[in-house]
Amino acid sequence: MPLTQVRTLRVPGCRLHYEVRGSGPALLLIPGSNGDAGLFDALADLLADGFTVITYDRRGFSRSALDGPFTGAWSETHTDDARRLLETVATGPASVFGSSAGAVIGLDLVSRHPHLVTRLISHEPPMAEVLPDAADWRAFFANVRTTYRREGIGPAMALFMTGIGLDSLERPADPDPGLIGRLSGNLDFFLSHEVREAPGYRPDLGALDAGRARIVMAGGRDSRRHFPYRPAAALAARWGEPVIDFPGDHTGYWSRPAEFAAALGDALAGREPRHSP
Repeated sequence: MPLTQVRTLRVPGCRLHYEVRGSGPALLLIPGSNGDAGLFDALADLLADGFTVITYDRRGFSRSALDGPFTGAWSETHTDDARRLLETVATGPASVFGSSAGAVIGLDLVSRHPHLVTRLISHEPPMAEVLPDAADWRAFFANVRTTYRREGIGPAMALFMTGIGLDSLERPADPDPGLIGRLSGNLDFFLSHEVREAPGYRPDLGALDAGRARIVMAGGRDSRRHFPYRPAAALAARWGEPVIDFPGDHTGYWSRPAEFAAALGDALAGREPRHSP
């Protein structure tokens, strides 16, 4: 088991909780709207032999408490946090893996700060605005937010998970109870601050086109029919590339860390992941 260094980084409006494992080239793992570094623990342990792996709780989630109300634009604020982490921990340009909302942040990071990123694996970014039915999805996520305000967390999350096709996500056999508690505690912040932001993000397609050689669009082998896979497919098709499929579903990095680590290592090295069909 590699040594895990637990640290904090003061950023405007927040003190970020982050963890560093291993040695070698820097690899930043950006969590989705679960917001918690703990979902990457097993994956990060497996990757630590070849990388300096950086994981963190995104601002407002779990152990990265805000100083006050969330201020600023969603994408710019979270991207700036990722930039500050890389500039603090990495000694040069780094590899980045982001999943779900973290994949959106990764795309924004490579758009705004391309000099910081050698390779980005963007796994199922839920960007409705790149889809032909964006208006329908815009209305859906607005309805989730309205349901939260009127009926609370339970009905809103049921609507959200069923609507995007993630109501039967695979889990590890014995998930950490502390992590599960933090994830449950994050739902209010997610529904009040983020549920419409990642889907509503409008990427700088010109900047992404310019950086396409360093971007891999990825998805879950078991979630091809679900909403978060579709934006990955749309961007990959724009560039005439396939989506690289990883083991499992939208959170395969959590439920199948050994398989996922092997596939991610391949993708970062520019090889076809061994677990793609």
